[in-house]
Amino acid sequence: MHFRSDVYAIIILLLSASNLLAQNSDKYNLSTDTAVNRLAGANRVYYATRIEKRPKIDGKLNESCWESGIWSGGFTQQIPNQGKQPSQQTEIKLLYDDNNLYVGFKCFDKGPGNIRPILSRRDEMAGDIAGIAIDSYNDKQTAYEFNVSAAGQKIDLVHLGAYNWDFNWDAVWDGKAQVNDSIWTSEIQIPFSQLRFAPGDQQVWGIHIWRWIDRYNEESQWKLIPIDAPAMVYLFGELRGIEGIKPKTNYEFLPYVNTRFSPNTDYENKTTYGVGLNGKVGLNSGFTLDYAINPDFGQVESDPAVLNLTSYEVFNEEKRPFFLEGNTILDFSIDDDMLFYSRRIGHAPSYFPDLNDNQTISISDNVPIISALKLTGKTKDGLSVGVVQSLTAKENATIYGNGSNSKVTVEPFTSFMVGRIKQDFDKGNTILGGMLTSTLRDIHDTHLQKLSNSALSGGIDFQHNWKNKKYFVDFKGFFSNINGDTTAIKVLQTSPVHYYQRTDAGHIEYDSERTSMSGWGGSLQGGKRSGKLRVVGTLNWRSPGVDLNDVGYLYQADVIKEMVNVTYKVSQPKGIIRSYYVEAEQEHDWNFGGETTLDRFKLHGYTQFKNLWSVHLNLKANLNFFDTRELRGGPKLFKDNCLQDYELFIQSNQVKDLFVGFGPRFKFFSDDISKTTYFTALVRWQLSDRFSITSRTIFDNTTDHHEYIRNTKYIVGTIDRNTISSTLRFEYFISPEISLQYYGNPYASNGKFENFREVADADNKALNLRYNNLQSTLQPDNYYQLAKNGVPVSRIKNPDFNYHEFSSNMVGRWEFRPGSTLYLVWTNTRSEYSDQFNQSILKSFGNIWNVQSQNVFMVKFSYWFSL
Repeated sequence: MHFRSDVYAIIILLLSASNLLAQNSDKYNLSTDTAVNRLAGANRVYYATRIEKRPKIDGKLNESCWESGIWSGGFTQQIPNQGKQPSQQTEIKLLYDDNNLYVGFKCFDKGPGNIRPILSRRDEMAGDIAGIAIDSYNDKQTAYEFNVSAAGQKIDLVHLGAYNWDFNWDAVWDGKAQVNDSIWTSEIQIPFSQLRFAPGDQQVWGIHIWRWIDRYNEESQWKLIPIDAPAMVYLFGELRGIEGIKPKTNYEFLPYVNTRFSPNTDYENKTTYGVGLNGKVGLNSGFTLDYAINPDFGQVESDPAVLNLTSYEVFNEEKRPFFLEGNTILDFSIDDDMLFYSRRIGHAPSYFPDLNDNQTISISDNVPIISALKLTGKTKDGLSVGVVQSLTAKENATIYGNGSNSKVTVEPFTSFMVGRIKQDFDKGNTILGGMLTSTLRDIHDTHLQKLSNSALSGGIDFQHNWKNKKYFVDFKGFFSNINGDTTAIKVLQTSPVHYYQRTDAGHIEYDSERTSMSGWGGSLQGGKRSGKLRVVGTLNWRSPGVDLNDVGYLYQADVIKEMVNVTYKVSQPKGIIRSYYVEAEQEHDWNFGGETTLDRFKLHGYTQFKNLWSVHLNLKANLNFFDTRELRGGPKLFKDNCLQDYELFIQSNQVKDLFVGFGPRFKFFSDDISKTTYFTALVRWQLSDRFSITSRTIFDNTTDHHEYIRNTKYIVGTIDRNTISSTLRFEYFISPEISLQYYGNPYASNGKFENFREVADADNKALNLRYNNLQSTLQPDNYYQLAKNGVPVSRIKNPDFNYHEFSSNMVGRWEFRPGSTLYLVWTNTRSEYSDQFNQSILKSFGNIWNVQSQNVFMVKFSYWFSL
């Protein structure tokens, strides 16, 4: 391994930062404003009042119990004018009984008719909002937050420290709001069963109470947390006075039944029925066991459409509720890679059999999940634990033809296990953790021996913060070991993640007899992450043999990446400017053979004006780009420098009923042939407090002089590719609990190839020496005959393409009681691929509607109850 001298700079940065180690002070002193330091450093305390009769949760605050206790005001503005008095006053009151915490808000407003009660999806910030975050562990790191908008919409999330949040956490609680001329009020009921806290006669919890005034983009807080603080929870105020409550051993059940009707699909069984059970068990004060038996996720949105011409795997976000909720405790991410990627559980079948002309197939989109268990929690001593165990079924596809049918196994029975622990020290300033994952497959079919029998990966991580979290150092290290038949390890070695067969890579060697493969990787990061000036350095590495893709995600092995980011951020309004920041970033990449693969430089500026318009400007340059993946296992290919990469994006005032964002991006390369024109347009139209339309559309015209022609030995061409993709949302809310939501994603992409060339000297920076020109003749069977100096050298299928796809979901949702929901779902998909480039991109986009659609209709009923 050849570590370059330019890495020393980042190591020196981390070591010099460690010389600043000092004892943490309880007083906040990171701001240049003494008033801000005083407000942030003060320990503000609220004493809750016990009541005997619970209030009716309707947002009106007119029950007699609200006459008990103290209304507390004295909020401080955080943005835009930090440390100043807010434009509108707010008061809060906290009551409790044996089972619940009750929070009341009085949000006064001197502008009659200016309150914004905007209905939106759960967990989406829209309109005026007020809420409370509770650090019931009192660990200064994690907290549960409960918010209610002026329209009565609920938003809940978990604080994870250092401005990381988990919006996928959905507790069962109640909240309502009431809007009047010069005030809006809200009531929140938080069952103690939804919180995790240690036993004790008296509870001391951290609390953060805040209010958002949408028309001003103004946030005020009961106890100020400065905008440039490195984290939030350690600066919370305190909640005292709660006595005589006990952690609840709670049993929650969420059974469901559903039926699907697929009238014009390839499925043999057009009507199916399903039943399953999700649930939770509160094992003790800190731990929860989630379980799912035959789970169903038919109500979730489809993945965005994409036509991938690269060798890299497309990463899709997790959208299934069971795997989303509480998943953050299982996070072990290193840059873009992760040890646990939950989309691996229940993925598409790994094998698709070849079919004859007279055959059809019935195959599931995803492998059925038999069961899943998830244990998550944290002790009062700061030990966090997360465990996932899931079983997926042996899956068969049915092939039909000649009046008979046969079954073929397309996925073996598989067991997935993930375990994660983290221990906090010194009030969360030091964290030590580890993770272990395992994948076991029961393979009995020869055609499935391309899959590994077992995969094991694990890692350790360490983070230390000092000077009130102003400085930090973060280390992660991990390993992997995979075992299987020689066929499986051959496939793994020659996969795009590794490409052991590269002819010019002397530091790696392909071995057809191997039955195992292992490797390691890691990350070292540190610097200063608060205040106006922030400097962070990072070093990432992945050895050639490391692989996480059985239950994790690894973009590419055999890479070392060094990066330094410097940011200057100002959040105090001045003149017409409300806030701004400028960041500069440098990156150098190479591999374990010492080969430079990329040098990248970026300058990014952002400004928000007092009229709430904003502007982003990005300037980038890529140099010394040697692509080790473009030739699909061939030698590394030099891609000409991109010294001019400009991006501008402008956004209007998001508070207005009509919000737009738009901007172009232009890339020009030193070969004077390759170029990109990219345009993005966002529109959100709030037609009323209940109805909104949102769209995001992109247009991409790219000319790439170095596009590999698939299934050839090092032949490239010049591709002219056009892509249009749009996402559309229509959302109508009758109430916070009853909604109709539509999501649609039309997508079209086409490409025309020309100027075919044979790679001669792949890493030569001189374009005329890198390739040999080929003459091409398109033949009647849609194949090209390629010749060099008049002598035929190859015959390739015409690589031109025209692809369009449309996927959509319409979901009617009624939460008829907290946690219990009725779904009505319509899914519509259509797609078509052609190897003929015979229409413009606009015509291709419009012709999506001429493709035959497949429709699935579903009704799902789930009912929540607890014991």
